Amino acid sequence: MHQNIIANFLSHACRRSNACALVMPFLTVLLLTTLWHPHARAQQTAIEPLVIENMEFVYWDSIAPPPQQAPWQAMTLPFNTREDVATSAIPNPDSPYIWFRFNLERPVQESRYSLYFWRYNLALNVFLNGIEIGGSSYRDGRDTMSWNHPLLIEIQQPSWQDGNNEVHLRLLRSAWGGNLAPVLFGATTTMEQLWDDRMFRQVEINEVLLAFGLGLTLISFILWAVRRSDTIYLWFSGMCLCWSVVTAHMVIYHNPIPYDYWLPLVHVGIDGSIFCMYGFIGRLIEGVKKPRREQLFLGWTLMASITHFLVAPDYFWIVGYTFHLVGTLALAAIVLRVGKIALRERRSQAVIISIAMLIQISLFMHNIYLMFFAASERWEGSIFYAHFGIPLLFLVFVGTLLKRFTHALAVAENLNRELESKVKQSRQVIEKSFAERRVLEINQAAEQERMKIYRDLHDDVGSKLLSIIHADQGRKMGNMARSALESLRQAVSKANNPDQPLDTFLNDIREETELRLGGSGHEIIWNQSDEVPEVIIPSVVAFNLNRILKEIVSNIIRHARADSVLVTIKLETDEWEFTIADNGRGFDRHGPMGNGISNIPSRATDIGATVHWHSEFDRGTTIRTVLPVWSAPGLLSCQQKGA
Repeated sequence: MHQNIIANFLSHACRRSNACALVMPFLTVLLLTTLWHPHARAQQTAIEPLVIENMEFVYWDSIAPPPQQAPWQAMTLPFNTREDVATSAIPNPDSPYIWFRFNLERPVQESRYSLYFWRYNLALNVFLNGIEIGGSSYRDGRDTMSWNHPLLIEIQQPSWQDGNNEVHLRLLRSAWGGNLAPVLFGATTTMEQLWDDRMFRQVEINEVLLAFGLGLTLISFILWAVRRSDTIYLWFSGMCLCWSVVTAHMVIYHNPIPYDYWLPLVHVGIDGSIFCMYGFIGRLIEGVKKPRREQLFLGWTLMASITHFLVAPDYFWIVGYTFHLVGTLALAAIVLRVGKIALRERRSQAVIISIAMLIQISLFMHNIYLMFFAASERWEGSIFYAHFGIPLLFLVFVGTLLKRFTHALAVAENLNRELESKVKQSRQVIEKSFAERRVLEINQAAEQERMKIYRDLHDDVGSKLLSIIHADQGRKMGNMARSALESLRQAVSKANNPDQPLDTFLNDIREETELRLGGSGHEIIWNQSDEVPEVIIPSVVAFNLNRILKEIVSNIIRHARADSVLVTIKLETDEWEFTIADNGRGFDRHGPMGNGISNIPSRATDIGATVHWHSEFDRGTTIRTVLPVWSAPGLLSCQQKGA
């Protein structure tokens, strides 16, 4: 069904080249989204496997399983050397091997069973009862780099022993670290389905993208060799080549060069791709290129490339991604310039470039988040998407070339029609002169008309050709550009909606409440916990709490006829309680109420809170809002927010 929808959409969108150029980035996102559906269906329909998280580990410099008396330590997967305990407390921390062990009961049913390893770095070998039963493959003089390749090990029936069976895992790490995600154990048919799906998402798609990138590298380089003056093809070729190096990192199983050189080379490819992208956009959109800034960016990229090879492994990731982040910020700057052009001149081409670049920058920021801020428990869904965004720019470039070609063809056709019209007019003048004058006069007239044609061609056609060279390649697309820009403004506005600390929120609420109640002649008593937790309240929680408390105060001022108001705020570890009580006339909780009071329960539900009402006639009203801390969406400590 999804394939039919995509095919119909593509057929309709490609009827016009301009529309095709505009929808291609969004079509790519749609296609990538569709690729996720088999994975979702596989996990929903598959029988739940056994998840093995509790193991023992030891750093042991041997290719054979360590003995029982080795200093084994208990741990819970996922395991990541960057999050491991201090190496001073680990025996033999410099060993390239990290061993894990756990026990498996022999299955009761005589069926095929397998162990499935969906994330590990760099290579893994599996032993059952001391005998190796499978693992990563090796080649002489080549480093095995199976970090992006899932591993499926089927346990043959003769390998099982009655009762407990001891499994050893030998994890080969690099100087840059190693990791191991929770292991899955279950029926081979279920494990094969999971393995096939992850191989498709992580390796097979990248193999197609790698071939695509290398093909574009060759084609664009040939175009530049034919048209040396048009350097945009050379920049595009460099961008494709650097991007292909990064994509190869997702595909290659046995490194072509030692890993100590390969990993820095991959990050050089990231920085080179960002720089080439910067120069490519500067030549694609007129008025964007700044030669001085481009030279500074080139120096920065060269410094980053050298640093990747020289920096110590302990600091490699922080330093490398810092360079990538600075390059991304430079890209963001050129996107802002493109956005200004789109805003000022309504260029459809600038709009498309801005959208594609914003998508690419967002994907790269997602990579940074996964690398440094996401917990290891989220590894199962941790797919690095930044290299998938590059094809968007490829499609934009192809669409731009198509637009240039169709525009140049239309101008050439118009010039040809004008030239034919002028020739026809000149022929008619010559024929008329030949009939009225003698041969000499006809010749003179013909000469004059030829000179006129030459002048017209020089002044008219020549000026149009000059205009083609210096013309703005974009075309106003009116409502489409205006709508796209408005949508962008709204998205940025929403993204800029800030969170705030709890103490700031409470101070603002108290100041406003005391000002409103005091101004209306009410006596206010404020009771609040002395210790305020250092947490960040997400904007959605702060917004709804603020509206709830404001509506209660407004109802007191307008309807309660109270002269005293008591505000009590209790901040416990597991819940926060906001109570507002007045000594007014009370009201019928089950009677008709205004929209503001009626909206309070729905606002509380949106943030996981509950509202309790108590009101008696002439004895006042008490409204208590309770917010369980665990249910507040997006709540973070100040330390987490700062990290």
